[in-house]
Amino acid sequence: MTEYWRPEEHTKRLQTQIAYTAEQIHFRFQWNQPNPGGWIHDMLVYHNGEWTQFGDPSPWMAAGDDHDHTGFYEDRVSFLLDDGSVRGFEEFGGWLTVHTGMRSLPSEVSEQAVRAHDHFGDDGLEKTDIRKYIPQACGGEWWENDWRDVRSGAELEALKADGVFLDLPMWRAHRSQPKGYGTDHHVLDYRHGDQGRNTYTTQAWDPEDGPEYMWDPEVLEGGALDYAEIRTGEFPDQQDGTYALELEDAVPFDPEVAEWEGAMIPRRPLQEPHGSAADWQADGVYDKDAGTWTVEMWRDLETDYPTDTTQLEPGGVYTWSPAIHHGAGKRWHWVAYPYKLGLGVKPTYQGEEHASGTTELIAQEVISETPDWDELPTYTIPLIFPGVLEWSDLTSDDHPRADEIRNAEVTMWELYETDPESFLE
Repeated sequence: MTEYWRPEEHTKRLQTQIAYTAEQIHFRFQWNQPNPGGWIHDMLVYHNGEWTQFGDPSPWMAAGDDHDHTGFYEDRVSFLLDDGSVRGFEEFGGWLTVHTGMRSLPSEVSEQAVRAHDHFGDDGLEKTDIRKYIPQACGGEWWENDWRDVRSGAELEALKADGVFLDLPMWRAHRSQPKGYGTDHHVLDYRHGDQGRNTYTTQAWDPEDGPEYMWDPEVLEGGALDYAEIRTGEFPDQQDGTYALELEDAVPFDPEVAEWEGAMIPRRPLQEPHGSAADWQADGVYDKDAGTWTVEMWRDLETDYPTDTTQLEPGGVYTWSPAIHHGAGKRWHWVAYPYKLGLGVKPTYQGEEHASGTTELIAQEVISETPDWDELPTYTIPLIFPGVLEWSDLTSDDHPRADEIRNAEVTMWELYETDPESFLE
């Protein structure tokens, strides 16, 4: 990620409706996104005689950048959800999960250092980077967060069994939308995928030999998309166009068919999900005339996987914090401060007194099988670009309110005495 990829918009408004039935929870999101193309993601392109991965930020989303970047990255909406088991999340939301050493931060640790670590590396999780985690996954006081001091596997399993993790469902415009699902994750020592299989996989490829798969030419002429067309804004239709490579539409790559200048094939073929990874169903539509996304997500209140999914019940109160990605991944997104969400009940939250809008949300009970959104209230959730602030910056001895933060006696809403809604005025 380069410095060029700061978003042109530093704030967003996320229109949100929430309802539940006797069996399910439902969310509906809508936000303005004037730049289209956010359903194109991570492509392999035949360019100048070899295959190259075009997986950087999308070229239509950069602010003040006239460089000819070659990237495609999907739009996403996600949220963190907690039932009160993770200390500090009610006060600090997603900032609790951002730590020294994480990828895309100035302090990012090297792949070599991660591979050498007993837990994260080649003899453990087999990771090559550090991603979101909660301080409770590390030794020391609850707020201490050195990734190198991660707890033992037995301790982490005990935390999961006690619900000490953050639920992280996500709708992805390319990697899940065509299958009618979201993807499901949880944050403890790492941002893990939930049990089972999610909606996408990764195909092998080589600069000389090309990808493993292409489209069946009967599905898409030439076996590939045309980079030149898409780079100039001729996107396949998000609702019924061909842009995602589903395994049932894939055939082995044939250079006689799909090796031509600008041929473009997704690196991430789609597959049917199952297990906890498939808890969330979802549907998203991009209105190209209005320049807006409308996304619905829903799942059962109670699932078969309580060790990686926060269980919900009518009358329950949860902490909730959403985020939006556009044309880029990692930390390059817009995030909300934490909110309290009650299922049919009005929660109380100390952040309320520091906001011009509500920080206390109510999921409305509906009797029908699915909500009638026209009959339900809408909350406007202000989102901000968070920059590269780390949890260690907040808990440092140098922070003037470090003691309050370490004791969870202050919230993000009051910590900076700035209501994110004011950024939108």
